[in-house]
Amino acid sequence: MFDKFIRQYVTDIMSGEKDSSYAMSGKNLEDSTMMPETEETHSTDEKVDSLLSQMTLEEKITMLGGKENLGIHGLPRLNIPDVWASDASAGARCYGRATAFPVPVALAATWSRDLQKQTGQAIGEECRAKGVSVLLGPGVNIYRVPTNGRNFEYMGEDPYLASELVVPYIQGVQSRGVITTVKHFACNNSDYDRHRMNSEVDERTLHEIYFPAFKAAVQKGKSKSVMCAYNPVNGVYASENKELLTDVLRNQWGFTGFVISDWTCVYSAEGPVKAGLDLEMPFGKYMNSKKLLPLLKKGKITEAMIDEKIRNMMRAFFETGAYSRSRKDSSFREYSKAHSLISLQAAREAPVLLKNDGILPLDRDRIRKIVLMGFNALETTSCGGGSCHIKSYDKVNIIDGIRKILPEETQIDCIAGNRGVYTLTESDKKLIQEADKVIFSAGFSNVEESECWDRSWQLPFRQDRLIKETAALNPELVVLLTAGGGVETESWLKETRALLHTFYLGENTGTAIAEILFGDVNPSGKLPFTMGRKWEDFGTTDNYVRKPDKISMMRIIGPQGVRGYRRIRTVKYKEKLMVGYRHFDTAGIKPQFPFGYGLSYTDFTISNVSLSKLSIKDGESTELTLQVQNTGNREGAEVVQLYIADDEASLIRPEKELKGFEKVYLKPGESQTVSFTISSEELSFYDPEKKDWRAEAGSFTLMTGNSSRSIYSETRLELID
Repeated sequence: MFDKFIRQYVTDIMSGEKDSSYAMSGKNLEDSTMMPETEETHSTDEKVDSLLSQMTLEEKITMLGGKENLGIHGLPRLNIPDVWASDASAGARCYGRATAFPVPVALAATWSRDLQKQTGQAIGEECRAKGVSVLLGPGVNIYRVPTNGRNFEYMGEDPYLASELVVPYIQGVQSRGVITTVKHFACNNSDYDRHRMNSEVDERTLHEIYFPAFKAAVQKGKSKSVMCAYNPVNGVYASENKELLTDVLRNQWGFTGFVISDWTCVYSAEGPVKAGLDLEMPFGKYMNSKKLLPLLKKGKITEAMIDEKIRNMMRAFFETGAYSRSRKDSSFREYSKAHSLISLQAAREAPVLLKNDGILPLDRDRIRKIVLMGFNALETTSCGGGSCHIKSYDKVNIIDGIRKILPEETQIDCIAGNRGVYTLTESDKKLIQEADKVIFSAGFSNVEESECWDRSWQLPFRQDRLIKETAALNPELVVLLTAGGGVETESWLKETRALLHTFYLGENTGTAIAEILFGDVNPSGKLPFTMGRKWEDFGTTDNYVRKPDKISMMRIIGPQGVRGYRRIRTVKYKEKLMVGYRHFDTAGIKPQFPFGYGLSYTDFTISNVSLSKLSIKDGESTELTLQVQNTGNREGAEVVQLYIADDEASLIRPEKELKGFEKVYLKPGESQTVSFTISSEELSFYDPEKKDWRAEAGSFTLMTGNSSRSIYSETRLELID
């Protein structure tokens, strides 16, 4: 009961429409035409240096800390405007209502690069209409444990999938003149006690699992900003971790943008300045004159270090136009039907059909009575909680979507509409028994699954018991799963005829789910994570807290960002590379549902697999081509997946790793050729001794299929020394 109170209390703060560093913030930015006076013929660096030369030391230091929760200081004396930021990856949060898109893990389930880009463009446009120039997303932390409260904000368990999907999202946002802030760098894989969870990770695992999406974001996506994590990494807080922020991010990857702190994740003054942090948010608690001037006088830091931080920020603001335009752009709209349609299309392509014994799609013409169950059916949760939660203009609940799609004469009854443990009454049982079909919307809300805490592995409120009791009354049961990741299904899965994982689908949730249930849309989502049978099946849970959903007032709303206030808890990543399907496949453990899995209402075949070259040298490439055909009688989409196994590696490598995918849309009988380019880059691993990536000569197996456990063909490729 106390846990429930804390969750609700914090949720009310974070999702309330008021001005707060943690809330939705109902701030309405005023338009401004303030722009620094610079020579048009000068380069960006020359413009920045000119402004820097006119600034006092105090003015420079002021720019290192945020203002009014979401603002970045300008300098009116030099006509430098304030720049404003917004949460997060599912919409333009913090300045009133906005289009609510499916959460990032749902977008990842579409496996669609195009939808990622369209979503990014739409969010960028709404940011510009609101006067926002910095988006505090996207998040690309790896799905390490299924209970992490922010898994829904990220892009799944696989570094290649996350890398491929984050790039078009960034390109979409930044094409509209809005800076993306890829987060949280690095290893923020838990929200159980994020300020105190020290991630102890070896170098190879960092580079192969936890770094690739960030690297792609800055090198290929050209993200102008990176947000550091709350947690320590290998004993050093991310906000003052020089190895992360300077050695890797800038020196190895060539990042030239600015590094922003997560909110209240700075714990000292000297360390962050030296490590490479440029901006402390939501204000300069440590990066202020009172703390930095004494360090300057003692020679522990230099003014050149401060100059470089201002240079990093101002360069990004000039390059994206934040310093050379009006704050608001009237050519863009804060909300439009076009944006809602993009959200709807993503919501149609995200749900993953996990089980179907033939009950789906439902025949609306043959159903006279239908029962909807679960609190999400009536008041549908469109997004997880915290800084990703978007309040939309219009939200379609599941019941509304189903009512709209069914004939008027169809009787729809609802049971158990409130959050909490529910016991069936005799009248409930009678309704269930008399129904033609029962649809149970199970799962979590933005209160149970949120930033600031982890959630349970089991369904909350004893929904597993209620599912089994319902199935005993009427076997014509379809379960909808609202969650940001995998949950325990082993105890009740056999009782259901169909299971549809719906994630959090944004403002058009009800419409998309109804269209899939009744066959107007063919499901095409694929799991971006592995769903296990038991908590112990994951290779990561041995090295995690025993009761992840347990919370305390001290961890959630107690003093944050205070060094030494509570003891550091070290989480050892002993599983190393074996995260998700890498662990299940290599250890030979059968998952409940494998990575990349998802059913359709039609059938597909993969055939005619061939390689343009059976052997290549380093620097060369080969083309793998195949034919995909829709052999069923419905239009649909298949995601063709390429996995590669190193047959004889000198270091331990996973059984196989995703190295390519394509989503193909086909009409009945239609076929399409898909090609993958394979070079030594796809065959490489990170060698900690050489501190670089390398590919060993030898044999590799190229596997194509539609999940990590459903392989249609295997082909050998030789890498010649």
